[in-house]
Amino acid sequence: MVGKVKQLVVIVILLIGAHAAQAQFGLSGGMSVLKGFGIPKPYIGMHFGGEIPRNDQISLYARLSLYARQKEPVPGSTYVTAVDLATNPYIQTIQYSSTFNYTIIEGGTRYYIGNGYDSGFGAYGGSTVMLAINSVKRKYGDYDQAKYELPTSEISKGSIFNLGFGLGGGVKNTFAGIGTLYLDMNLAYMILSTASNATAQSTTLYAPLLFSFSLGFRKDFY
Repeated sequence: MVGKVKQLVVIVILLIGAHAAQAQFGLSGGMSVLKGFGIPKPYIGMHFGGEIPRNDQISLYARLSLYARQKEPVPGSTYVTAVDLATNPYIQTIQYSSTFNYTIIEGGTRYYIGNGYDSGFGAYGGSTVMLAINSVKRKYGDYDQAKYELPTSEISKGSIFNLGFGLGGGVKNTFAGIGTLYLDMNLAYMILSTASNATAQSTTLYAPLLFSFSLGFRKDFY
């Protein structure tokens, strides 16, 4: 999963760098909260992004958000079998706990009202395209690994790959010579989801409808 996150970071940097030499651009970062509808607890994380204004009222943005893991409320169970047929008992039931998280890369167009992209107080809104990656990990209970083994069908890790679309909006205030403080929200729906294996499919923390809230700071470069 770390390798995938690094790849996403590289993509964001390359998108920004492709325009940096020829246009004004902003780099941003801050705190994010993600809530899946029907899921009891929110996910806490951070975001990093870039924004390129086409003019004072329209901009293009990209953002990478990383959220901490959340534990499944109810543990699961599986079994282990003895390596030696003479071992008693031959089969044991063990429990496992699962964790689930989100890595999200998104991008879209923003339309500003009031003061524009790089001056004073204003509001903005627009559409977004979102790629979300969920990582599922299992931690198994104690058992004698010298005598027992998990079934070959038991996989400790899995992923869910999602494509979604959404709408977002927020408010910002630009402080001359310092930067921009912003607060925004997104509502997105995952229209396409693919699980890598049965471990990923078994999670109870997946939600196709997501609400996110972000607070951050943007610094512009010319």
